[in-house]
Amino acid sequence: MDAASVTNVHKSFRKRVALKGVSLRVPASGVVGLLGPNGAGKSTLIRMLAGVLRPDSGSILVGELPPSRVEVRARIGWLPEHNPLPLHRTVRDWVVEACRSRGGSVKQGHAALDRCDLALYAEREIRVLSKGWRQLVGLAAAVAHEPDLLILDEPSTGMDPLRRRWFRALLREFGAERSVLLSSHLLDEAERVCDEVVLLSDGEVRASGPLTHVLALSGGGDLDEAFVEALLPQGAK
Repeated sequence: MDAASVTNVHKSFRKRVALKGVSLRVPASGVVGLLGPNGAGKSTLIRMLAGVLRPDSGSILVGELPPSRVEVRARIGWLPEHNPLPLHRTVRDWVVEACRSRGGSVKQGHAALDRCDLALYAEREIRVLSKGWRQLVGLAAAVAHEPDLLILDEPSTGMDPLRRRWFRALLREFGAERSVLLSSHLLDEAERVCDEVVLLSDGEVRASGPLTHVLALSGGGDLDEAFVEALLPQGAK
């Protein structure tokens, strides 16, 4: 069974159409990259998969149930692009509380701190951390309760190149254990991390499938900006 499925989903905000008949599947394990330019609809789709928004029509399922169900949300870990962390809390307190609120244990919270390389920062207030380290706090909080589906929206924002390389290896580890949906504007990140990719533009899926299949559409070239642009409709370029 897939970790999640999206079928013919439409979503509008007043007069702006955000998604137009989007369909995709997220396998039970591996890393799926959700790629596209700003305004493509990536964040809207992610918020619906996380159970924060509901589609106007179509269906979204995590397993066999909609993500808005309370029992389903406990199976989801979500790191938004702009993660609203409580800056006055210590790293340890916040990660453990987030874990327990989703049915996890104190032990799991501590394990997540170690795995996300936060043990040395555990007693620090979140306010003193850089953007990159705050992203890791959000990641630890999202994964501590060991969700079936981990949803990450631009998770490597603010990380330096060395930390980003380490982070990509960590994402590969997570993908071997569970399903990871990664939204990113970094095409090299997708090539290094993702097993499958979905290219979204103007609220529609332009290409999807195994990374090797999507790369083949470019004639064997790289998944670069020129290739993505070539898949977009003329009005979106």
